Amino acid sequence: MRKGLISIGILAGFLLSILMVTGVFAAKDVVTFDVPYGKVTFNHKQHAETLKIDCVKCHHTWKKGDTTGKLCVDCHKAKAEGKTLSAKDAFHKDCKGCHEEAKKAGKPAGPTGCTQCHVKAK
Repeated sequence: MRKGLISIGILAGFLLSILMVTGVFAAKDVVTFDVPYGKVTFNHKQHAETLKIDCVKCHHTWKKGDTTGKLCVDCHKAKAEGKTLSAKDAFHKDCKGCHEEAKKAGKPAGPTGCTQCHVKAK
């Protein structure tokens, strides 16, 4: 009986560690970026699950199927460095650019105006 419980405990621990390593628990549903022009709230779950946007569309340094790895701000800093865009330019290119593409294609699209994304504290 005791050996069975130990085996189940080891198996459960192993499965939990595999899930953590693969990033199953890593993604937040909503991510908030606190930037000087005003906070931007991004619904990650909606983009990933509801809209079925592939992770590599935004996380361009990942390989297809990855669920963990570098985040935008790991490479994109406040100021551009060499060929690497600044964080502001990278987010605007990816987020605003994707929304503009969807709008041109006649699909439902997210916001493209400054104050539609950025909310200044009162």
